Amino acid sequence: MQKDKKVIEIIESSGLTRINKDLMNNLSYSNRMTAIITEEENIPLGSSKIGGKPDLPSYIHWPNENGKILSFIAQVNLEEVELRLYELPSAGLLSFFYDSLEQPWGFDPNDRGRWKVIYNENLDRLERKELPEELIQEGGFGTCKVDFSLQTTLPSWESISIDQLNLVEHESDLYFELSEKVFEHNDSNGTIHRFLGHPDQIQGEMQLECQLASNGLYCGDSTCYEDPKRKLLESGAESWKLLLQIDSEEDIGMMWGDVGRIFFWIHEDDLREKNFNNVWLVLQCS
Repeated sequence: MQKDKKVIEIIESSGLTRINKDLMNNLSYSNRMTAIITEEENIPLGSSKIGGKPDLPSYIHWPNENGKILSFIAQVNLEEVELRLYELPSAGLLSFFYDSLEQPWGFDPNDRGRWKVIYNENLDRLERKELPEELIQEGGFGTCKVDFSLQTTLPSWESISIDQLNLVEHESDLYFELSEKVFEHNDSNGTIHRFLGHPDQIQGEMQLECQLASNGLYCGDSTCYEDPKRKLLESGAESWKLLLQIDSEEDIGMMWGDVGRIFFWIHEDDLREKNFNNVWLVLQCS
């Protein structure tokens, strides 16, 4: 699979000769998800979608945490995406849920359980679940079908991988310009949903936050970054990979904070084991 020639041209003409090879190595494919509002009946059972009603086997009940119903966010049919990492199953359905009423940010270890990812390998036993009464009362989300397209993404200038390149001031300026050009090339000015790839982050890098919060450190203030445990955990931060990025979709009632995004992250060890029970979520907004 060949990476986007235009992105490669942007890198080669960026003036960042010293780190050119590193930037090429940091390129990552992403399945861009374009949401198209439609009626529920227009989406076949088991197809990718954002919002609406989830397709789950009859034996799986609607997810909840301590009696609180989680909202259905999206589902991804793995056979519909062009890019599937070798660690991912080649087929099946990933379903994503989140506490959309209270909208936890993910910086508190106690947020664990307030989102859920369910993997179903067998699509023959699916049924479309009706919304629980609690979610109907809150309005629920409208339904969108999804069109996938392949994009080549770069890490943000605030990411761990770029920080490790030890850019000097003029290189930092050049990388910021480079990022902006790739951003424009990928038409990232509007709503951006992604499956895999690098995130379109809003408030800084998230991998360290996932690593620390998922291991019990509260990241809502600076104390966790001063905790001695940070040094022990920090080296594992890069092992967190973006699984799904869902933007605000105001037209279907999906709003994260102040026009923000939610990001589902998975540790590469869990990805390798096809274990989606330890996914961590981060909410960011402007």
